[in-house]
Amino acid sequence: MRIGLLITLLMVSVISCKVPYSKKDVFEEKASLPKDEAPHFKNSLEWLYFTGHLTDEEKEKTIGVEYVVFHFNPTNAKGGWMVNMAVSDPENEAFYYDHKFFPKSKHEFEDLPLNFNWSKRQFNSSLQGQSGNYQIEAQFSKDSIAMNLSTRAEKEVVLHDGVGYENYGDLAKAGYYSFPRLKAKGDINLNGETYNVNGNLWYDRQWNCSGVFDKKVAWDWFSIQFEETESELMLYRLYSLKDSTVIFGGTYTNAKNESVYLENDEINIEELAYWKSPSSDANYPIEWKLEVPSLEISTNLKTLFPNQELELKFGPLTKFYYWEGMCEATGTIQEQEVTGTSYVEMTNRFRIKESKK
Repeated sequence: MRIGLLITLLMVSVISCKVPYSKKDVFEEKASLPKDEAPHFKNSLEWLYFTGHLTDEEKEKTIGVEYVVFHFNPTNAKGGWMVNMAVSDPENEAFYYDHKFFPKSKHEFEDLPLNFNWSKRQFNSSLQGQSGNYQIEAQFSKDSIAMNLSTRAEKEVVLHDGVGYENYGDLAKAGYYSFPRLKAKGDINLNGETYNVNGNLWYDRQWNCSGVFDKKVAWDWFSIQFEETESELMLYRLYSLKDSTVIFGGTYTNAKNESVYLENDEINIEELAYWKSPSSDANYPIEWKLEVPSLEISTNLKTLFPNQELELKFGPLTKFYYWEGMCEATGTIQEQEVTGTSYVEMTNRFRIKESKK
């Protein structure tokens, strides 16, 4: 079977709520690092996810970066990869993205550090490293955009829920850890101009993720890197399209790398403004009020510009839309005024008929 058809069939199975191959989706008592950073050969769905705000201080230019590696294996077959990347230019309210599928081979699952290289036509991508120290190189195929970034961990890894497995109520469960503050530097070429950038990336590593990416679940994910407190906040909202169940959770990590794992009833998320996509008709929130009363956290979050929606095509009749973009935070933590940079992801928003909590 051609790899393109195989991946298309996989995405149809994921998006249509038929859970992909899961016999090898093993849930241990605790994530094992660095072992679980390496791809899981027979895992049904997993990803390695980098997002963040990077700035060329001399040119006073801030650029948003998204770089994602997905690994799919629907039926214990050969499976494959999807590499997905995006760049946001808030100054010009311009958004660029690209993605490609690639077959996989067993040599990509050998010992760490990661050592991935993909190339197809003008599309080139590579990811090397482990444990917070990475080298990312990428060249878009349809736009004159490229990035060359290196990272090092400013803070230790965060094992969500304390063990590196997040239980999303009865809707899903997945392996999950983050490096919430990676110091990044390098070059971004944007339409013929090169920017020497630095800043912070957020790295999420998740596996056993078929339930999270189910058609019957809408998913909102928030990451905030607060400047004044040198702390980070991750929140998520899972919404069951079947019975309207809403599940919240998250993790707050302070400057000393001490983490507090947040339960459903500790989180309030209020949607304040919306933008309707002309492509998908999805009604995306673009401004929120986030509160964690138990930690005295209250912050307003808003997008830097609305149109940061991706349209991923898996065939002539199959598309998948999601929103992933730059946001900024202002608020208070224990009565101290704070500001922060943020990335927000929203999936299946066009399926939600009413806003919830």
